[in-house]
Amino acid sequence: MRFPNARGWNVLRVSAAWLALLILAAPPAARAAREEWFRGLDLEQPLRNATLVMVARVDDVDEIKISSGGKGETTLLQFKFTPLRVLKGVFSRDSLTLNSADLGIWNFPEGKRVARGQLRLLILGRTSEGYAVTQQSSSLDQTIPPLADPDDALLATVKTLLDVNAGTDRAKSVSLILDGLRGRNGAAAIPLLTALQRRSLLAAQTPGAIDAISPLLADASPAVRAQAANSIRALLDADYLDQPALHEKAVAALADALGRHDANYAARLAEFEALGGAGQQAVQNERARAQLEEAAPATFAEQAARVHAVGELRSASQQRGILELLRQMPLDGAPAVQQAAEWTLFRFNPASGSFEILARIHSKFDAGLGIANEIAVLGETPPAEAAPALLEISKLTLDENERNAFAEACFRIADSCAASDTDCHRAAGVLVPALSAMLDRGDSQTWREVAEALIKIDTDEAAKSLQPHLREERDLQEKLKMAECLGRHGIRDGYPYAIEHMAEPEVLEQAISALAAMRDPRAVPELRKILETSNDLEWNTAAVRALGRLDAKEFATQFLQMARDPKNPLAPSALMALGDMRDPRGLDLVRAALASRNEEMLEAGARAAGNLAVLPNAKADDIRDQLASLLTEPGAPQQARAAALDSLLALDDSHLDSALAQAARDAGLEGSELLYKIETSLRDRKIRLTHV
Repeated sequence: MRFPNARGWNVLRVSAAWLALLILAAPPAARAAREEWFRGLDLEQPLRNATLVMVARVDDVDEIKISSGGKGETTLLQFKFTPLRVLKGVFSRDSLTLNSADLGIWNFPEGKRVARGQLRLLILGRTSEGYAVTQQSSSLDQTIPPLADPDDALLATVKTLLDVNAGTDRAKSVSLILDGLRGRNGAAAIPLLTALQRRSLLAAQTPGAIDAISPLLADASPAVRAQAANSIRALLDADYLDQPALHEKAVAALADALGRHDANYAARLAEFEALGGAGQQAVQNERARAQLEEAAPATFAEQAARVHAVGELRSASQQRGILELLRQMPLDGAPAVQQAAEWTLFRFNPASGSFEILARIHSKFDAGLGIANEIAVLGETPPAEAAPALLEISKLTLDENERNAFAEACFRIADSCAASDTDCHRAAGVLVPALSAMLDRGDSQTWREVAEALIKIDTDEAAKSLQPHLREERDLQEKLKMAECLGRHGIRDGYPYAIEHMAEPEVLEQAISALAAMRDPRAVPELRKILETSNDLEWNTAAVRALGRLDAKEFATQFLQMARDPKNPLAPSALMALGDMRDPRGLDLVRAALASRNEEMLEAGARAAGNLAVLPNAKADDIRDQLASLLTEPGAPQQARAAALDSLLALDDSHLDSALAQAARDAGLEGSELLYKIETSLRDRKIRLTHV
């Protein structure tokens, strides 16, 4: 498809052609592809949690009817399995009997598909009664996967994933997965591709990653082809180093795949989406560029994917064609294509894109059509152009879906401006009147998102808009976030909520942050009273922490004495308070805490270190070393390691880059918030990883 030029595109002008696309029947191959039981199969976590994994043959199936109360009847299926091969755990009997409840087969007709003679992979955990499937999947076959024979290739994948789960080094896990992918196909490939995507950041810097994935773009299974394309996109997105060789290999493989004109739309769409993430290498590759400009696609979904890819790649030669495509498209045309074209126009030229989308919004509104999709597009576009457009849209009478889209778009813009320059903040600030009006409506569907957007905008005007609604927020954590925002702008209405609830562990940090933002003169006397009269550890802990954040230096000597006593339950809080007060006398205590086996003291030392090691004349190189060691220590508590990371980031320490690269390899962090923070820091700092 070459996008329409100024003369227009005949296919788009003919209404009958659009209708034909809408009713186009999927060919048998496409229908069969949707029935592949292994689409999205993910075995890594179930295998990690399992206590028994084995290959078993179904030898008998019986129905059991259970009566209850003389009126109700429940039917269960009972299966007798004969173990053929144990892959994890120990099983010493000749057979294993499980019922449909044990296997999680609550859909009785589906359970009947488990028949005598079948081979199944059983991934079982322990319950109070014995073995059962403890991690449900989306279907029967994904819960107890079928096997063609005792040497089914899926079993080799299971062995690879068990080795991955047993490992301690994520980089080595990537190598195991890549080795496992070579020569693997069909159902056996998808769990490995899924596991690789979890480690995309490491895989993107591992030699041979694209080479291992690209053959699967030609797999006989459409599900595998789509998953392979998704995995390539994940690696491209994770490549913060923008490695030309990686992108060139990915583009060549995707161009080959697209050139085969896959009959399965899901696989083809995934390939276009992956191509969109390849950057300039895709624009420079003639075969890839030709796929984006090929004849009219068979589906709206493919057309949307192509248009979106053109936008991601900023292929300037197509700008006029995209504009004509949008102008010629009926107002009630395919939403996916409209959204992709609108978003792409913004990518090319935010100013003209804003003009076009506003004109289309007004036309659709006047015609009585919904505009939620267009509003959503504005939330993904540059704030300087999107904010004025949203302000104009707010003058229209929006329905519930459109108000929800508007609130979400405003939040996205405010969030993108939270750590940006003054101009971005100013752009977001123009949304305050519109958001304030939405708060006044009391619309429960949009209320929270609107309030969050105003908190992100964080101006005096935003705070004044929030002030009347503080009492309306029912969630205490959210109420305290709102109180903190108000406090930053001199409004202390949230003081009672913060002071009354600060002893509740789940809101302690947020309550203290709110008190610190408000700087209410009532706080220090009230906290002093608590410390002097309360015998409750939680209240005293909160009082010490809050006094530290309020920089109440008259308590510093008292807190120093507390922190020096390792048996004092307030010692960790006192050390954190000394850190917040920037009291240099806490440095030696930080050194001791970072060497402590007490988890609370270890975390407190890591948190205080970031404030104290930066002090003039601190001479704290050893503390910086301790923080780096803590961050990379696999056996250390994650909360303490997260505190060490925060302190190293605050210090912008020279140890940080190597510590981050080492910590990213820790398999024990898989799926954790700490790993997410580590990988985000690696991206931000563009650290090149090393592999063994």
